[in-house]
Amino acid sequence: MRTFTTLALLACLLWPHAAWAQAVTKDPLSYSIRQYGLVLFLSLLGGLASWYAKVRKNELPATSLFALVGELATSAFSGLLAFFVCEGLDLPPLYTAAVVGVAGHMGNKAITWAETALKRRGERLLGVEPAAKEGGP
Repeated sequence: MRTFTTLALLACLLWPHAAWAQAVTKDPLSYSIRQYGLVLFLSLLGGLASWYAKVRKNELPATSLFALVGELATSAFSGLLAFFVCEGLDLPPLYTAAVVGVAGHMGNKAITWAETALKRRGERLLGVEPAAKEGGP
């Protein structure tokens, strides 16, 4: 009888939380164009800053349109992914904007970092030994 009472009490306490969680389910299609515009603007601004820094260091030629477009596309993608992660973690909007801008500036490095982190986590969850790095002993 005690187990039933505990389960009933737990259900009564968690029921409002479960209903609230279902009410605020986030969907990528539920955000406004204005919000996506801000996210893409911050991402592209970060990508432009990254491209300009690479041009200043003579890593990229300033006349290469392909390098600029590639940098901006990668920045937009990584910024959008960072936005979705921040929204999933319920970060405040100002922190989300900062993370999106930094992810846009990082571009390909942000995507590689996320890929490596997810791969390590998956290996730990599945109990798989990490792959040996190439060129190592």
